[in-house]
Amino acid sequence: MLSPMIRRRQSCLLLWIALVVYGQTAFAQDGSFTRDGVQLFYRTSGSGAPIIFLSGGPGFTVDYMVPVSEFVPASYQRVFYEQRGTGRSKLATMTAENMTLRHVVADLDALRVHLKQERLFLVGHSWGGMLAMAYAAAHPDRIDRMILIGPGGPTLEFAQWFNDNIHMRLRSEDVEAERYWTDATKRGVDPDKAALEQVRAITPGYFFERTKGLAFASQLPEGTLTLQVNALLFGDMSRGYDSRPGLRQLDRPVLIVQGHQDPVGDKTAEDIHAAIKSSALTYLNQCGHFPWLEQPDAFRRILTEFFQSK
Repeated sequence: MLSPMIRRRQSCLLLWIALVVYGQTAFAQDGSFTRDGVQLFYRTSGSGAPIIFLSGGPGFTVDYMVPVSEFVPASYQRVFYEQRGTGRSKLATMTAENMTLRHVVADLDALRVHLKQERLFLVGHSWGGMLAMAYAAAHPDRIDRMILIGPGGPTLEFAQWFNDNIHMRLRSEDVEAERYWTDATKRGVDPDKAALEQVRAITPGYFFERTKGLAFASQLPEGTLTLQVNALLFGDMSRGYDSRPGLRQLDRPVLIVQGHQDPVGDKTAEDIHAAIKSSALTYLNQCGHFPWLEQPDAFRRILTEFFQSK
């Protein structure tokens, strides 16, 4: 059982991560492949060269990335990848041996082979950005381009201030609700349900504009979070995660989009930018962890410029 301090930090890392607003895009095709005995699923929309969308958490379903895909030119195929342990990509039993950073990086490379791609174009939000960077660090020659939106860091240094940045923005009623749901498992509440309610409670801390955060929290659907995925992957990364050495070998175009009011912190984006010599870092003001929601016009302009650059 996690101590109260660890549970509180984990609830922040969970959303750091991924609040969910679902788009109405119709998925043209479902697909799957198997690696290491695990069947991994994805959904696609459109046609053309594939772009892989990586959701946050870790442990959130990929569906909330659908609105992000609407900022991508129609000439690309959108691939919404259901990471190990999320969505339909379930494991019979999750353990510290089969839910590691090494496993999820290998899964992503298996997707590349399955899609018959020499290189991958990755769009990652929050933890999804960390996964993209971990993959790029392991396989810099297998990256086409990357877009990192409010990404977590190349190390876990950001965790030192992330929790404080969240809670300094919360009101007493938010903290009270978080505390209530932190202890809910003792009352027999399902752990995934309790964790999702903690996320709902602290959602305003991820936004520049509180009313948008509250509206967003009200739209979080049930069943979108697998707590164990989060706990196991962060547990694995706590033993020395550092993607910087591999990222220094990457010479493909990378766009980093960072809200100045994102609790992950500007330093996190700057550390990524320093590690990836071919990266461009763009800040958005009056913007938290979800720039496509708080600054959609600027977000569209930034992505359009990136896609038009060669």
